[in-house]
Order: sequence, then structure tokens, then C-alpha cells
Amino acid sequence: MSAATQQKADAVDAATIEVIRHYIVSAAREMERTLVRTAYSTIIYEINDFGLSIFDRKLRLLGDSTGLSVFLGANEYAVLKCRDMGLFDDLAPGDVLMMSIPYVTGTHTNDAILVQGAFHEGELVAYTCVRAHWTDIGGKDPGYILDSTSIHQEGLMMPGIKIVEGGVPNETALRIMRANSRAPVTIMGDMNAEIASLRVGCERMEELYAKYGEATVEAAIDRFLDVGEAQARAALADLPKGTWEAENWMDNDGVDRDRLVRVHVKVTLDDDGMTVDFSGSSDRVRGPINLAIGMTHAVCRIVFKSLTTPDEPSNGGQFRPIKVIAPEGNLFHAVYPAPVFTIWASVVAIETIYKALAVAMPEAMPAGSGGDLGDPGFYGIEPHTGRQVWHQTNAGMGWGARADMDGMNAVHHISMCTLKNVPVEVIESRLPVMVTESGLNQDSGGPGRNRGGLGTVRNFRFLDGFGALSIVKKSKTPGWGMEGGEAGPMNLGILKPNPDDPDWEARWARDVVIYSDNDEVWGNTDPLQKHVGMYRGEFGPGDEILFRADGGGGYGPAFEREPERVRDDVIDGYVSREAARERYGVALTDDLEIDAAETKRLRG
Repeated sequence: MSAATQQKADAVDAATIEVIRHYIVSAAREMERTLVRTAYSTIIYEINDFGLSIFDRKLRLLGDSTGLSVFLGANEYAVLKCRDMGLFDDLAPGDVLMMSIPYVTGTHTNDAILVQGAFHEGELVAYTCVRAHWTDIGGKDPGYILDSTSIHQEGLMMPGIKIVEGGVPNETALRIMRANSRAPVTIMGDMNAEIASLRVGCERMEELYAKYGEATVEAAIDRFLDVGEAQARAALADLPKGTWEAENWMDNDGVDRDRLVRVHVKVTLDDDGMTVDFSGSSDRVRGPINLAIGMTHAVCRIVFKSLTTPDEPSNGGQFRPIKVIAPEGNLFHAVYPAPVFTIWASVVAIETIYKALAVAMPEAMPAGSGGDLGDPGFYGIEPHTGRQVWHQTNAGMGWGARADMDGMNAVHHISMCTLKNVPVEVIESRLPVMVTESGLNQDSGGPGRNRGGLGTVRNFRFLDGFGALSIVKKSKTPGWGMEGGEAGPMNLGILKPNPDDPDWEARWARDVVIYSDNDEVWGNTDPLQKHVGMYRGEFGPGDEILFRADGGGGYGPAFEREPERVRDDVIDGYVSREAARERYGVALTDDLEIDAAETKRLRG
């Protein structure tokens, strides 16, 4: 850049910088709207299982529209790895590159990234990137893969090839993709939607450069990235300094089903930033809960952003003060050929980081949440279209209580808090399934002076044969309360066969796999139901799946909750009359009035 151009850049005023910053954020959101309006799969257009980003020529994050919050940061890691591999060296106008190797992309094979360059006066000035969950890319099982032992069981890996070159689709690559998918029509539809979103992002960036010129745009970028860092560091300066540790447990790895898997973090806050060290976690496990390091970075970004710049659109400057430590071969730094498909270690890791920080900031941190997503996902041949489908449903669970408020009811886990669930009407119109109950899970909120938020309950009855599975990894160990509050009751799936089918036992022995058998945990002895965590199987007409999502932990001793608030909870259906008495020490009459004398006796 010439001295004259540099002088012009230095003179860019604050208003112009903000216009450019928000223009880029708006462009990312327009990319999202394009994707959602044109995608084929409910997991994209209903659930928002995607992440879109815009980067400058130096691959610094300028703006994003993150459907799945755990994708925050994984895109940046992925494009930087692609650059280091030389994959962008010959990127030309109209080229779209696809990469789906999980150790590069940071997630699993179904979350491929697509990248396109934006050009100004013949020079590459920005990149747009999209990732979204594809219905099927040829893994060993339809729907979701729960027990792979090698990356090569998890689907087709595209090593950074151009699926569009100069605006022309690479039909050879597309034929390979269709041949390796159980859902070729659907993945092509979703791919076209992703390419359309990339094109929109590139057009907007090219328009921005054409309007303001290279010097002004890039001076504005430098400035707002520096401001993002300054904002994060200013918030960091107000946080306590020190090192804190916490551990958590996952049910199993999907292969060694009787062994809990340890998640351990050591979090340090100092004047340089936040360091999260996963070295104390389990080593690589045989099953697919190992996490690629790109998503490990994303996990830490979610926590850091919530502490520092929660109300600002994301950019790369905000994340400069983060350092992540996870040795190769650790659970949180998978290396070839470790299986990685079930990315639920990210869910548990976020909880564990907050648990460590709660030691330092009990007045600012919530108690543990319900800890998982739950609810079944359904896979099979959709009756009305004849296409292989994957419909994830996602249960709302409870968030933990805080020092000043009850936890929120029926919300997604913070790792995926920008997701939506699939409406009952969509499930029942697309699948041979009837939803017989959907509501709040009474008594699931952890007791406390402030009560944990409630999880949800949903019951599904099969009208015809279809596949279903659950990806729950937090059903054998509880969450936690704070300052004397108690945890919720844990996540619970209940599988019920059709009692009128005399052959159900043989059918289930053949078609249903239970990865987390929790009959003993819950003391279940009923032969016509199984208490479970993770499972998959082909279910038949009249079979039922029930899911009871866990609530958040309570804050403060339950006996300190005002009797009037407990009474209100009973009236609202949040707490049963029995739990009010046993867990909160509040006695209610048949008319739901407070029995003051008995309450005083119960509370001692």
C-alpha cells in the first residue's frame, strides 16, 4: 500500500468503520437467510445446524451467522488449516472448495466446509465459508454414527477439492458424492443451497470493496478487529484472576459401554487472557466421542465470548486473548485415525469450563444445566417422498439457577443455544410417528433457593416401522447445584415395546442397540420398558419412545426458598406437591394453601 493510500486509510472516520462492520455482519446474515430458504433438510432449515463466516484476505474472522453456536471458531480453524495446506493458492473467481476431513474442519464428515473467494479488481480480498450438517455422506450407519472405531467408518472425506470451478460444477466430484450417499437428492439440494449462500456473501463483499475502495475497507477491518480485542480485554480486566479446575463425566464412548469418560479442564484467567487446558481429560477413546481440536477451540470461544463480548457481533479480534491446550492424542485433540463423529464431548466440555469458573465467580455463574440435548432423531425412508432422511428433534432442557434468578425452562444447551427444535407438526407430517405428549418435565429443576429450570418431556409413538436413535451422553451422572443447591434428576429415555406384539423381544434383540442401559440407575424392574441413555434401533408400530430431559441445578439451599414461591411452582405445575414437601419443606393443603404450622415443623 502506497504512502498516499495508507494516509487515506488512516483518515477513515468512526462512522464509516461502523457502517462497514455492520455491512459485513448483515452480509453474513443474508447468507444465512439464503441457506435456510433454499435447503432441503429440516436439520438445516428447521434446526439451524449450520455456521456461516466471512474472512478477510488474511483469513481473519470479520463476521458470522452462527446457527450452531459450537461452530463459532471451528470455521476459522478450518480455513486457516486449508490455507496452510496450500488449498487456496489457485482459488479463482467462481471456484468453490470443499473440505470434509474432520481433523481439518474441526467437526465430523457430515459437517463439510465450502469456501469461495471474493475478488476486487482481479485480486482475492475475502473468503466466504459455510458448513451445514448433511443428511448422509456414506458413513457406516444412517442417521448418526454412535459406535465407529475408525474415521474410515464415518463417511466420505473430501480433501479440499473444487466442487465448482470457474462457476461450473465439477460433475466428477458430484457423482462420487452422490454414489456415496444414501440421500443423493437431498445432499445435492443442500449443497446448492450452501453454494448460493457463498455466492451472496461474495457479491456483498465485492460490492463493499467497489463502493469504498480497498484502502478504506481494509483500514476499517484493521480498526474494528483491534476494537474487538480491546473490548474483550477490557471485560477480562474486570474478572478475577487465578486458576481453577473442574471435572465431569460422559456416559461412555459408544464402544466400551461400561466405562465413564473423564472430562477435566484447568482454566486460567490472567492479564494475558484465558487459557483452557484439557490435558487432564481422558486420552483418546475407542469410540467416536473424540473431538477434533478445531471444535475444542470453538468450545472455549463460546465461554470466553459469553464472559467478555456477549452482546457484540463476533469477529476475530475478540478471540485473540484465548489459548487452548490439548495434547495430540487427548480426548480433545483427536488425530488420525481416531473416530470423531459423535461430537458430544463439546457439550460436556462447555459445562465443565463453566463449572471451573463458578468457583471463582459464584455470584456470576449459573449452576449446571441439564447437560445434554436428548430427544430422539429419526432416520429411514420418508413415506411421502421416498427419500432417506434424518430428522433430529432436540429436547429443551433446564438451565441452572443463578444467584439472582431461577434457571430458564425448556431451552437448548448453551453449546447449541441458537438451535431450534422441530415442531410437532413437522414430525407428524413427515414421519410415521405421533407425538403423544410434549411439555415440561415436572420436578426436573434442581431444588434451591433459586430453582433450576425445567427440562422437557416428549413421548413418541410409532405408527409404522422407522429408525430412531438418541445421542445422550449425560444420563449416568448428575449435574450440579451451587451454594447448597441441588442437581436435577438426570436425563432419562424410556423405550416401550408394543405390548400386543408377541414377537417384540426377538425383534428388539435383533433391531435395537442400547449403549447406555440405565435400568439399574433408576431401579427399573418393569420388563415392558427399558430405561436408557444412548440407543439406536428400528422400531415397529405401537412401540414408544419417551424422553425426560434433565433440568438445571438449584442455587442456594432449597429450604431458603420462600414458601410463596414454592406454592406458585406447584400451581404452575413446575413442582409436585410431594416434592414441595420433601425437597423444599413446604406443606400445602388440598386447596394449595400454605400450611404454615406444618411448613415450620418441616423446616425445623
